[in-house]
Amino acid sequence: MISMMRGGMSMPLSMAAPGQEVELVAVRGGRGIRRRLADMGLNPGVRIKIIHTVGGGPIIISIRDTRLALGRGMAHKIMVQTIGDNP
Repeated sequence: MISMMRGGMSMPLSMAAPGQEVELVAVRGGRGIRRRLADMGLNPGVRIKIIHTVGGGPIIISIRDTRLALGRGMAHKIMVQTIGDNP
């Protein structure tokens, strides 16, 4: 699932590759998940670096010098776009 958002291509965070830097553009879900992610610092405009996505376990990301582990279901609801020259 790749779509157009804010003038660029967006994809679920679960599709981003390790080492890639992305910008959060939207969260697809209800008020509860949006609030929970916002409480963790995951708001539109924030930059995220993908640390680990291999296997079926959680996705590990880095945001503002903090590492977070997100389940794949939650990561699939977070829409991101690549930053600059990232593939």
